Amino acid sequence: MCSNSDYSNFIFSSGLKFNKLDIECNLVGEKAHCNILSGLFLKKNEHQEIKTCINHLSPNCKSYQKVKKVLNAESKGIFQGKIYVKDVAQRTDAYQLSKALLLNDNAEFNSKPELEIYADDVKCSHGSTSGSIDENSLHYLMTRGLNRQTSMKLLIKGFLNDIVELIRSPSIKKFVEDKLEEQVNEY
Repeated sequence: MCSNSDYSNFIFSSGLKFNKLDIECNLVGEKAHCNILSGLFLKKNEHQEIKTCINHLSPNCKSYQKVKKVLNAESKGIFQGKIYVKDVAQRTDAYQLSKALLLNDNAEFNSKPELEIYADDVKCSHGSTSGSIDENSLHYLMTRGLNRQTSMKLLIKGFLNDIVELIRSPSIKKFVEDKLEEQVNEY
């Protein structure tokens, strides 16, 4: 990516039994920005792999990666993300986070976040979490008159919503919201 360029990649997929994405971004010009954002709802026997490599090769560049997956029965999600910062890429700002919401004991999430940093004036972080629906949140919604299934769907939508909210185009945002709504309602 050239100087002062801004790239955003949104990943939303559905109905694929197996999907593997390899994304590599080279930030070669100063003040280049790269965003990789994903919100996925995987159903029974679906498999989704996302592998990213963001190469910070110039100073003052930023990258932001957030991958969120909701995994249902026998689905498998994999995320492997790498942030590489070359020695000349001072004042790099890089962030990477992967999260999974496991709806079933048979769902599986594997994550491997990586940092490889050779510059000393950087702000870089990475992390990964996975877990099931918070029972306290579920209980709270149910005490407000919602049944268990409606409460679960509301929490799933809330989990994915912070990715959808980053879409700038109103028509594309509406399309993605409708598709995710269909997927969650099938749950």
